[in-house]
Amino acid sequence: MKKQTDYKSITFLCLSVGAVLYAMWTFTGKWFWLENPYNSYILQAQAWKGGHLSLPEDYSHLEIAIFNGKYYISFPPFPSYVMFPFVLLGFTNCDGLISFVFSLAGAVYAYKICENFNIDKMLSYILTLLLTVGSNWLFTSHTAWVWFIAQNMAFTLSLMAIYYALKKKCGLSLALWACAVGCRPLNALYLPVILYLIYDKDKTFIENLKSKWKAFIPMTIIGLSYMALNFARFHNPFEFGHNYLPEFTEAENGQFSFAYMGENIKNLFRMPEMSLKGAWEYQEFNGTNIFLISPIFISYIIYTIYALKSRNSERILTFIILGMIIAELLCITAHRTMGGWQFGNRYTNDVLPLVFLGIASVSPNRKDNEIFNAVLLLLGCTINVIGTVLIYT
Repeated sequence: MKKQTDYKSITFLCLSVGAVLYAMWTFTGKWFWLENPYNSYILQAQAWKGGHLSLPEDYSHLEIAIFNGKYYISFPPFPSYVMFPFVLLGFTNCDGLISFVFSLAGAVYAYKICENFNIDKMLSYILTLLLTVGSNWLFTSHTAWVWFIAQNMAFTLSLMAIYYALKKKCGLSLALWACAVGCRPLNALYLPVILYLIYDKDKTFIENLKSKWKAFIPMTIIGLSYMALNFARFHNPFEFGHNYLPEFTEAENGQFSFAYMGENIKNLFRMPEMSLKGAWEYQEFNGTNIFLISPIFISYIIYTIYALKSRNSERILTFIILGMIIAELLCITAHRTMGGWQFGNRYTNDVLPLVFLGIASVSPNRKDNEIFNAVLLLLGCTINVIGTVLIYT
């Protein structure tokens, strides 16, 4: 019998997430309908509308790639794909609303993943809030600034890809994964997990690969569109433009290097410094302790240890998820910066959907789990609400 979606709980969940964001906006004034000063994706869509790949001028407050004397948006293009139809219709301030919708959709699909694993309603609700308003996701969802909306969209698209993989919707899942990669390229590392979920739910997947070739068409078209755009702009199908930012062209080791890893790995775990008055001073550049700002990592480690000690059928999935999380975090630490100005450690938000899947796939329905995760939720939500409000004000 097909399980019915719990729309009442989903509605309450959306209201809860919306209420937290609303409360924060009352302090910061960053309402989603206001004009966004860091609207790179809108500018790119406007250039496309005018028949141009490059921008008409440089924008000193944005990260603009300079190539052959022309100015380009230096980020992967998928958010502009979403905004382009709205820009065509004359809506040039739609990015805030799009970001807000993606925020709510991310919570919905996280809850639906819990439903898929038959997790108790209350625990599903707590885990979903722990993933969203109880983590550093809250900082990136607060505004639609160019650096943050891409992460927010990748977060939701990755959860959607995971959910539809669980539901054996191979073509849709892979297409959504490709969309997520067009927001955050390192999310390409989600592919082994998604393919395993599809295979695990449909044991004939490998044997009938030839009959499923149509499922790969949407993903391929999306990927080719990125490559064509990159080639047209930078003469390289794999170059989104970040390597042509002055901060990387002038850096001795470029954008990615093993030389950055030692210091950046420390930044994953460094604690805030203590002021003379006894208050913690959270770092505003290159990140702070991930367990403090996203306590869901604590929950994940505990559930992963539990899963690896057990002999259940999800051990293979647990190993794959763990491997991809470690791989993506290591790739992140090879980047020259760990996100620059921020509250928390926003680059690590890219692995949160995998962390959530790792918990949901092994989480037993026990009351003590509700209490434990609720305490982590309280900790994470309090720190991220206060930290985000303070950094903006």
